[in-house]
Amino acid sequence: MKTPLTLASALVLSLSLTFAVAAAAGDAASAKAPASAVKTEEKSAVTAKGDAATAMTISKVSATVEAIDLKERTVTLVGEKGKTVVLEAGQEVRNLEQLKVGDKVTVEYYEGVAAELKAPDASRREVKLTDAVVRAAPGERPGGGVGTALTTTVQIEYVDRLRNVVQFTGPRGKTRTVTVQKPEFRKMLKNLKVGDKVELTFFEALAISVKPAKK
Repeated sequence: MKTPLTLASALVLSLSLTFAVAAAAGDAASAKAPASAVKTEEKSAVTAKGDAATAMTISKVSATVEAIDLKERTVTLVGEKGKTVVLEAGQEVRNLEQLKVGDKVTVEYYEGVAAELKAPDASRREVKLTDAVVRAAPGERPGGGVGTALTTTVQIEYVDRLRNVVQFTGPRGKTRTVTVQKPEFRKMLKNLKVGDKVELTFFEALAISVKPAKK
């Protein structure tokens, strides 16, 4: 039995492939290669005290609505490079009838990690997975977003500030050693000591917005 996809989840699947191909092509392409339709931006931040930091990659792609079948609840999109994809919008997608041929669809994909120093008595909890779905209100233009966050608390076992290396143990007792690359997390590393507990959150989200067609 076929399981219908929401417009958001279908876009996640198609864009995941787009991003993977674009990333692979970007690594191997020469300076003369044409620019990818996927625009990528890096953002990061750290608190003044250095007790929390975050790093995020934002990938954005635009497409135009080429065709709509309200009976079958399908939407055909064409990207900037002329590639076409047909998506099935499940019943969870509101206001589909407001979508028009020629409407511009902007999709933003976020992925990143956040770290926060916790109190000494914080529990080393198991991995927690959180899902979120945001939909357009009735009467508004179609749109929304989906996201997932995975959170866990680790304990610092070793810190090498000269080499920017940290060793930590997770809630299940597994120890890992990593080299910190991001400047924001390196600043946080300077404040860490053995025995500290840090909450790590790995997140990804997809946001979809629709703009009316130009007259």
